[in-house]
Amino acid sequence: DSDQVSIDTLGKNEVMLAGNLIAICSSGIIHFVYSMMFPQDFDFETLDSNIKLVEEEDTSGLTAEDKDPETLAKAYKWITTRGWILTIILVIIWPVLSIPAGKFTKDYFAFWVLLSVAWGFGAAIAVTFLPIIESLDDIGAIFGNCFGSKSSDDAYVEKAEDKFDEA
Repeated sequence: DSDQVSIDTLGKNEVMLAGNLIAICSSGIIHFVYSMMFPQDFDFETLDSNIKLVEEEDTSGLTAEDKDPETLAKAYKWITTRGWILTIILVIIWPVLSIPAGKFTKDYFAFWVLLSVAWGFGAAIAVTFLPIIESLDDIGAIFGNCFGSKSSDDAYVEKAEDKFDEA
């Protein structure tokens, strides 16, 4: 509306939107153009072959099956499929479900807020408790060792102590 540049005109929504879009899009365009002009053509097989474990023995609890490229490819397909399904549900289907409502009533809006909060709590509970449940055996072994009961790892500890005594 105004041909002047002032504090009042720079704070308008249209000006803020234009500035933000130019900032975000120009960085993407600059990156794309630079990448096309000077491609790196990186070979990720080289990266995989040069990554070495800090320790000789893998102590992370992974078995040979867990590190098998075929198993990892299946896991990748599983998680990407579910990720796309969830994305389509959250980005397309969920908003489309609100179209028949037209203008949200207070009760309808409260329903969507409740659904969002329930989704958030469900996700928080899942990411908090699923790793704990998955590690219950290890947690039990740790507490068992702390309070003096024997565990399946006692033989390993005794062997390590014997090697220490021999030195």
